[in-house]
Amino acid sequence: MKIFISHSSKDKKVVDCFVTNILILGCGINESDIFCTSVDGLGIRTGDDFRIHIRQNLLKADYSFLFISNSYKTSDICLNEMGAAWALDNVNVKPFLLPGIGFHSIGTLYSVKQAAKLDDPYALDELFSELTERYKIEKKVSRWNKSKEDFLAVLNQVRKSYIDPIHPTPHEFFSEFVQRNANINELLLACHPTLLDCRRIFSQEYYVKSFEIYCKISVGLIEQSTAPLYPEKKFFKITRLSTSGILSGEDDAPGGMVEAVKYGVFNYNVKFYSVEFLEREETNYGIGYKYFCYVNGRWVFIPKPYFKDILKLD
Repeated sequence: MKIFISHSSKDKKVVDCFVTNILILGCGINESDIFCTSVDGLGIRTGDDFRIHIRQNLLKADYSFLFISNSYKTSDICLNEMGAAWALDNVNVKPFLLPGIGFHSIGTLYSVKQAAKLDDPYALDELFSELTERYKIEKKVSRWNKSKEDFLAVLNQVRKSYIDPIHPTPHEFFSEFVQRNANINELLLACHPTLLDCRRIFSQEYYVKSFEIYCKISVGLIEQSTAPLYPEKKFFKITRLSTSGILSGEDDAPGGMVEAVKYGVFNYNVKFYSVEFLEREETNYGIGYKYFCYVNGRWVFIPKPYFKDILKLD
């Protein structure tokens, strides 16, 4: 038997603990039957071609455990491993969601009801029963319960490092716009910035005037209906900018934004999100909205400010 572990290197502590407490101590799986790059002795040897080694171990695996986190979703290697695991008929794929990831943010995995949360003790008990029965391992229930409790305790300790302070996450939030019955005007009006929101985003000199401008824009949203995005546009692409990134040159921003940041229109380290809603994932053309910010525990829409005209910059 072979178990293949697919995970992001940033999740090493949790994955190491899972392998030790859940698979080896709890279920009684032999170390030699587990392939995991993060655990000493269970991964790739020095000098081996990691691509060949991963492919060979995945082809021999009975199970592929996918430890999905925000870091996992942004890793090309992890996503390639996920795709390869789903493409193999002989591999039983077990996706586990780490803290900070919800079912609705993992796309097709949720639609086929395959995923389970890693901190769900009942899902872990089901895994224990499945592995011990398949490989005819003696079920030592007392040892399993102790190992499971130890693992959950470690997971609880590191939970804070996984929880995204933005809730809903950008992906979850913008997913609302492409739902079947989404009312775009209502969604945008719900993001109308308050005076306190503007104070968090704009500097002392400009936040009151900015609030007045966005109040007028919101009146337009009430009077004019925006066509729904669904079903013509089902996909979206998110771009993030920040004032610090614009100042350092790390973020590629339009000229007006660069000028406004340098002029001191915004507070320090404000993050801006723009989104494009697309007909197809591979295209670069669609309907764009600029900008959204997450402040005071909510998403705020500040339509792209043309600062020379609106804020009367010289």
